[in-house]
Amino acid sequence: MCHFVQLKLRKELLLSRPPDISGNEIRAQLVEQQKCLEQQTDMRVQLLQDLQDFFRKKSEIEMEYSRNLEKLAERFMAKTRSTKDHQQYK
Repeated sequence: MCHFVQLKLRKELLLSRPPDISGNEIRAQLVEQQKCLEQQTDMRVQLLQDLQDFFRKKSEIEMEYSRNLEKLAERFMAKTRSTKDHQQYK
């Protein structure tokens, strides 16, 4: 319905003579346009909330991965150090 209202308004604006519409018709068109804008805004707000949730969860996963990678590196460094120390005493 939003697209239909937009096309109707464009057509009326392109006519050479002023449109023959009453104040009530204009008000109805404006109300319809406002509803369309509210729907678009709500959809965009929902999209932004979904993206925010996605990136929050992604950052949590990346933080957990980073901590686990650090632990792994520390274990291997400790193992390497003990091996070097052990080899020195042979």
